[in-house]
Amino acid sequence: MKRKFWMVLVLAALFQPLVAQVTSITKANWNNLPAHPRLFADNKKIASIKLQKDKVSEQLLFIIKADAEKKLAAPPIIYPNDKSNMSSSRNVQGRIISLALAYRLFGDKRFLNKAKEELLRLAALKDWGIGHYLDVGEASLAAGIGFDWLYHELSVTERKLIAEAIKNNALLTSLQVKESPNNSSWVNGNFNWNPVCHGGLTVGALAIAELEPGLSKQVVERGIKNIPVAGDAYSPDGSFAEGPSYWSYGTSFYVLTIEALRSALGTSAGLEKIPGFLKTADYNNQVVGATGEDYNYSDYHTENLNEPIMLWFARELKRPDLIKDEMIAINRMQDIWLNGASTKPANIIQQSRHTGFEILWWSPSLLKQKKITEAPLQWTADGLMPIGIMRSAWDNPKASFAAIKGGTPDNSHGHMDAGSFILEADGVRWALDLGTESYDKMRAAKLDLWDYSQNSNRWSTFRCGPEGHNILRFNGERQLINGKGEVTELKLENGVMGNQADLSSIYLNKATRVTRQILLHPDRSFSIKDEWTAKDSAVEISFQWLTKAKVTKTADGLRLEQNGQSLQLKIEQPFSLNELIIEVEDVSQAKHIQDSPNPGLSRIVIKKNCPANSAGKLFIRVIPGSIKI
Repeated sequence: MKRKFWMVLVLAALFQPLVAQVTSITKANWNNLPAHPRLFADNKKIASIKLQKDKVSEQLLFIIKADAEKKLAAPPIIYPNDKSNMSSSRNVQGRIISLALAYRLFGDKRFLNKAKEELLRLAALKDWGIGHYLDVGEASLAAGIGFDWLYHELSVTERKLIAEAIKNNALLTSLQVKESPNNSSWVNGNFNWNPVCHGGLTVGALAIAELEPGLSKQVVERGIKNIPVAGDAYSPDGSFAEGPSYWSYGTSFYVLTIEALRSALGTSAGLEKIPGFLKTADYNNQVVGATGEDYNYSDYHTENLNEPIMLWFARELKRPDLIKDEMIAINRMQDIWLNGASTKPANIIQQSRHTGFEILWWSPSLLKQKKITEAPLQWTADGLMPIGIMRSAWDNPKASFAAIKGGTPDNSHGHMDAGSFILEADGVRWALDLGTESYDKMRAAKLDLWDYSQNSNRWSTFRCGPEGHNILRFNGERQLINGKGEVTELKLENGVMGNQADLSSIYLNKATRVTRQILLHPDRSFSIKDEWTAKDSAVEISFQWLTKAKVTKTADGLRLEQNGQSLQLKIEQPFSLNELIIEVEDVSQAKHIQDSPNPGLSRIVIKKNCPANSAGKLFIRVIPGSIKI
């Protein structure tokens, strides 16, 4: 009992700074609800947008209208009868946002009629997918926006139908899901479901707040109470444990929640003030390598979507540097609408269903801002997902780039990849991560996708477990799920940038101390230094490096060749190569039925035996072929 008591005190102390950032919604806030339309953009805001004549505004208005025109001819959405409506919920959300906003901006009744048709079909459903509650959050956002933005174009009967659907399909069903004592519920979890579900519910509740005042207040204030738990996942520096694609998903709904509260209640309740949240805009830009590809750790899904919330962050922080990539995406979207689908891979982009919000968040004053923040070449973040990122230059696709992560496998969408890294030079990603495995494949193999325990069969999947990452292995065993890798930034000396990961707790069964250090030198070469101290039994240490390059052994290490470029891995002292076993394994074929093939993939494995109670190290110089030696 005493132990439990002290645990409660510790948890309360940890949560206190987080709660202190959040402010209450007052009675006055609730008593002064603006008239419809009130969510995100009232009529005054829409009128002001019509007067904006800057290039970006004109581009966004063109994209919004073109997208709405295309949606006029879209066939009816097929709503499945099974437990998941994810795809259809997102689809109807995109249609309602696009069409309703286009109607408000351009006054074309065709957009109004199609938006109403989509909204009423959604409202007629008896279940928005409560078996997979993300679907309800998506649908509630769609219905709430449609109800609010088209309020004066809906009949009394139509308003009642939509409001009842929001109430019965979303608000009431949400209250049946309780907070979890171990934070595994979406209600109070630290993962993307929290802001997605609460955000969608908040929009639905604020849309019908005058019709259901008590229920709406309960749902909104429960969201404000619990969203900070998800917000704490960004603390203190903005990194994100679930990887860039789930960052995009959860953070988008987090921002939508803030803006819904501001527009309807005149306050954000301080949600954006959770430590690390506003800093996460830098994370989104920093995890993009010199090649333009993300550091695709965790269950990363390649989507090639534009990122509307970057305009929100830029406006919020008055930082035009944050939107450089989104400006490129806006140009590409406009080009695709003007000239048809691009055949150039670099120009392929899938338009986000939230693209319409960009015109609401765009601040033309950013174009006139003279003081521009310069992103650092090295960015290191602590927190739930410690990460270190280094690059030799920005805006140079051939720059050298490396990123190393810490963290733990025991987190939403986690992999056994603490200490893993990616590395780029001369326009090639030489050391890579594979991202997510197909959830359908894993389900078909009867794996428990969301079991992160030590002996979970999730870890038998090549891309999720230790086999498919650039990590150290001790006797080929799994990393410990109750450990956590920490990443610290090394002091800059003679132009050498560096990060060090302390991985000791990840390998505590076999070693007392394990560290990995990655340095980026002024000449754009790298150094990787792994050090360990074995426990009271001998152990085999394995170094893994995944690559799609052609790999050949050399007198002092390995040579990698890809896309007409080369990279040398030079294994240096304290020992000679004959003390090592160096293998290049073909891992391009699926190992198990849950695995996808990985065409062209090889795995470099460097092995060394370490006696009991002894220290060891592996030191590798990584030299791009463009460097004159």
